[in-house]
Amino acid sequence: MKKRKSSGNFIGIGLLCLLFLCVAVFSIFFVCCSKPSSDSSEETIPPETFSETGGISDNTAAQTESSVPPSEEASTEQKEARNLTGLKLSILGDSISTFDGYIPTDYNIFYPNYGDISTVEKTWWFQVLSSTGMELNANASSSNTDVSGDSSDTTGSAPGCSFKRINDLTPGDDGPAPDILIVFMGVNDFLRSVELGNFTTPEAQQEGVITNFCDAYELMLQKLAATYPKTQIYFCTLLETNAGDVDDNPGAFPSTNENGNTIADFNAEIATIASAYNYPVIDVHNCGITYDNLSDYTIDGTHPNAEGAHLIAEYITKSLLY
Repeated sequence: MKKRKSSGNFIGIGLLCLLFLCVAVFSIFFVCCSKPSSDSSEETIPPETFSETGGISDNTAAQTESSVPPSEEASTEQKEARNLTGLKLSILGDSISTFDGYIPTDYNIFYPNYGDISTVEKTWWFQVLSSTGMELNANASSSNTDVSGDSSDTTGSAPGCSFKRINDLTPGDDGPAPDILIVFMGVNDFLRSVELGNFTTPEAQQEGVITNFCDAYELMLQKLAATYPKTQIYFCTLLETNAGDVDDNPGAFPSTNENGNTIADFNAEIATIASAYNYPVIDVHNCGITYDNLSDYTIDGTHPNAEGAHLIAEYITKSLLY
């Protein structure tokens, strides 16, 4: 009897051990199947870094590109030129922008009467037209004129702040408004020692005889904005000049007028006024014509020759296109 009891106990113990063994094997199998691979990097690499083929895309390169400062990034990418083809261009200027037959008949002419700009194709503005594909709308440039003066003047010598000059920026009484307008004048105000003034904040200017350059320039801008609200208007800084130098060291940079002002002083006010009204400034003063090379690029220290006009044209063209 004892032997049978002992044999039954052994069988029970064996079955119990077999059961534990099965549980252990199953547990090990489950753990192994559910454990991630030791070289998996899914936790550290975002899903978007995987390519369609299952490999890792160039996320490092993307991070490098995005970390480049905006200024450096822009300098490494070639900007796409604007398409200005067919747009209508008008110019408001002085002698530097004149040419006989292309300005109103009562205006004062400088080119081609003086210097080597003998054909209209050599003027800075015609070169801009050729380079951009724009068309001339109207050229309201008159030699020997200022920005300041009598805003009610209706002659060909009217100042830039007058309605006469502003209305002449369209061809005829009912001509179209320009798509783009370039304002390039003010050197005569400097040469005549017109009071410069000091622009601080935008202020409504009154009509009349304006003897202060800043006030006249602001009045001109206000009238242009009101007359041509849909036009892209660009205001240009002035070229350097060695004329009108009346300081203690004439013939040396910078030229100074009777009020002690320099071209740089006038340019600073032009830029400040235009910027205050959110209009772009083309810094023509930086086109490559300097005080030291005026004899190479002007005929008299003020008026550009053909080579000088080409420098101006290149600079303005790039400013408009890019």
